[in-house]
Amino acid sequence: MKLLSIIYGFIVFLRNKLYDLNIFKEKKVDGVEIVCIGNIVAGGTGKTPAVQYFVQKYLEKNKKVGILSRGYKGKRETDLLLVRDEKKIYATSKESGDEAYLHALNFQIPVVVCKNRYEGATFLKEKCGVEIIIMDDGFQHRKLKKNKNIILIDATNPFGMDDYLPKGRLRESLDALKRADEIIITKSNYVSVEEIAKIKERLAKYQKSISVATFEESYFYKLNFENGKKFGKINNGNKMENKKFPLEIIKNKNVLIFSSIANPAVFYQTIKKLNPSNIDEIKFTDHHVYTNEEILEIKEKTKNYDYVLTTEKDIVKIDENIENLIILKMEFKIVEK
Repeated sequence: MKLLSIIYGFIVFLRNKLYDLNIFKEKKVDGVEIVCIGNIVAGGTGKTPAVQYFVQKYLEKNKKVGILSRGYKGKRETDLLLVRDEKKIYATSKESGDEAYLHALNFQIPVVVCKNRYEGATFLKEKCGVEIIIMDDGFQHRKLKKNKNIILIDATNPFGMDDYLPKGRLRESLDALKRADEIIITKSNYVSVEEIAKIKERLAKYQKSISVATFEESYFYKLNFENGKKFGKINNGNKMENKKFPLEIIKNKNVLIFSSIANPAVFYQTIKKLNPSNIDEIKFTDHHVYTNEEILEIKEKTKNYDYVLTTEKDIVKIDENIENLIILKMEFKIVEK
């Protein structure tokens, strides 16, 4: 495993050096501002709610915003896919990937997935007429020149065990932070003040603006289903109102939680502090695609629990109504600049 990490690290170093020396060229899309929300550690930094935070921020400034994603694990016939525009959703979560589909559900703005981020950004500019592109991940995708790189550091695992993939979680060296314009320490509410201070101390040498953000539970909600299928109204272009529940609804209740996210421990901790009487958990690997048998198993278990809980990233992959299923809404908040 260590040998694989060394090989991986060398390849990443060489590739970055070729870009730094301008042997590999970055490509710029004129007439649009590209803001990348990225990280240097694989998975679990809270990029999805951070992307939504910055989208909302620019929308409030009356900017025309689009979202660009790689569409990780999305299975589509062509690389570039328009997931939605201002009117309607055109793709399924299986085609677009989890994150992009979740963005499409939360905003009525253009969402595009494309492994070739330059091509995707060009499409958003020329075909959708956006002024701002929020890039969900892609700090390591250096082919596309960004106007701003905002790097998220997960307070619960800030430096990826100080080793490259696959032994550790680092996508590239911490020195890559020299390319960042801003650093945000996320999930600060899951660690002590002393831990945050240690992270800041280690980041200080990069001389970047450092903010601190929380990843906080907001409420639970239940999706409406029509004929056993969810999102029917949204797919027709209309905003669907979801039934909301206060966080206190699970206090002293027997609950089952399931997820397929990079950091399920944070989900568990969040539910635990809401004081249910009991928590049972089913964990799947990150970006797992649920089989019919697994959904049936979860549905069978529901009769033993007051509530079944999952994440927003998971619900986009479930097309069946599960009794007593409610989804936890999490929000990204910058609390210190």
